[in-house]
Amino acid sequence: MKKVIKNKKILLGITGSIAAYKSVEILRLLQKKGAEVRVAMTPSAAKFIAPLTFETLTGHSVFIENVPERECEIRHTTLSAWADLLLIAPATANTIAKIACGIADTSVTELALCCQKGIICPAMNVRMFENLITQENFRKLKSLGWEIVEPESGYLACGEEGKGRLADVEDIVDAVSYWFMPKTLKGKKVVVTAGATREYIDPVRFISNPSSGKMGFALAKAAKGFGADVVLITGKTHLKTPYGVKRINVETVEEMFNAVMKEVKDANIYISSAAVGDFKPAHCSSEKIKKTKDKLTLELVKTQDILKAVGKSKKEGQLVIGFAAETENEIENAKEKMKRKNLDGIVVNNVRKGIFGSDGTEVTFLFKGKERRISGLKEDVAFEIIKEISEKE
Repeated sequence: MKKVIKNKKILLGITGSIAAYKSVEILRLLQKKGAEVRVAMTPSAAKFIAPLTFETLTGHSVFIENVPERECEIRHTTLSAWADLLLIAPATANTIAKIACGIADTSVTELALCCQKGIICPAMNVRMFENLITQENFRKLKSLGWEIVEPESGYLACGEEGKGRLADVEDIVDAVSYWFMPKTLKGKKVVVTAGATREYIDPVRFISNPSSGKMGFALAKAAKGFGADVVLITGKTHLKTPYGVKRINVETVEEMFNAVMKEVKDANIYISSAAVGDFKPAHCSSEKIKKTKDKLTLELVKTQDILKAVGKSKKEGQLVIGFAAETENEIENAKEKMKRKNLDGIVVNNVRKGIFGSDGTEVTFLFKGKERRISGLKEDVAFEIIKEISEKE
């Protein structure tokens, strides 16, 4: 969500971890999204990666010495006053412990004491991460307004395996985006469906459609950014799970139906952006169908109508938003679908314009008696849709 980070002033704190090299990628991705970034490093971090790298990329000197020999500027106060956010990535167990105790003996911990809250991205050995003292430090910092971006599990630099690897760079940047978004959906549960369903003809062939799932994933990310607890139910896709979102993978319409009906029971908002197949083969062959004839006739039957079932069973105060991919008379067909399926809103687009698989889209959002045309990158369109919904919640 580029528009959320654009023109924000971000302090990037880097501590003495082997993962310090990933800070370059974090910096570049933040800059790509329009943020202005300045860097502070601990002396240990400067041993892993040269400060000159960050000075070249930012055009500003790196803040390293908390007691400089020749400088009259009190940098921990001027930089903390300048910044909209302090992001510490990577953050070692040592630095995290110091911040939790109010110790300010490095440039990064001085900034933490001045900023008082921000985002911390731990990176350390699994035993250090699991240590009860470290876990207590996390709890303390969270209670004080700090956000902790959980590290990943995997092969660590020390040769051990377990939880402690710095979180994915894209997840860290998403966490920054979330930080600046209004939490108008906090305490709400949002269920989003995405991607295409598959209906099998035999073990190796199926009926599907070209949906990439990008719109649904963007909606899930935006809803999370607005503070919701998000469940994303998706068909097969190569897309990465948005940061902080619970993902449920399905294939067939029946699997998606069962997952949706289970999750929507206690949901406040349901958004059906998945391209759900309307028909399936009447019979699925248990063996691969051989190419022995010139023609093959398939008998198709209707699949379960997930959106209609949700609309029929929705509770008071529950919002149900549908999608309509049309080739003609988009608005008229969408309004009829809204009425027929008891929807509160619908997002309609014309599939002739090549929306499947693309990063951009153009839609009309019919909601609360209004029609709003939205176009742009799918992430930006999703942001506007969720913002519109959250303002009516």
